Amino acid sequence: MAGAHIERLEPATAVLRTRGFSAELTPKPPQPITYDYQHVTRISPWKTMVGTYTREGNVLPLLTRTDDQFVIVAPGDEIALSFDAGKLPPLEPAFTRTFLLHADGFSKEMDLHSASPDAVAPLPFHGMRQYPYAPSDAPPDTPEKERYRSEYNTRRVVRPLAPLTGTQLPSRGRRRER
Repeated sequence: MAGAHIERLEPATAVLRTRGFSAELTPKPPQPITYDYQHVTRISPWKTMVGTYTREGNVLPLLTRTDDQFVIVAPGDEIALSFDAGKLPPLEPAFTRTFLLHADGFSKEMDLHSASPDAVAPLPFHGMRQYPYAPSDAPPDTPEKERYRSEYNTRRVVRPLAPLTGTQLPSRGRRRER
């Protein structure tokens, strides 16, 4: 686009916290499903995988570079980001500003046909050739990796969960918009 300027703005804060689940709104087709952030429930429509998740609190250091130190979020978590838009140059006359969020990471789902759908581990990494990867392809343990795990990944879900099966899951209780 002629005259467009791209400015990179780093997050000022990033806080991981448990929030719950926004009410799902299902407007009349062809409108897509949306969510009402003001209406929240703590009842999860999904199972929580057994494993180790990132502790709540400041996660800014995990979001400032692309590496294999991820924020591992549980169902119902959110990352509250803030940005200091005052660091951006003033807008030229007749210009508007659009913000895009650039993210680098992986998503693991409880798909019955995926590898280890009931557990957080094994974690993906950028250099993997396939997932799941063979033990011989696992990234090496390093002091930096151990520091990351011991500082950030301290929320443990240890209760055994019933394994996923091909049975029908209950409805997620959608709220209809009128």
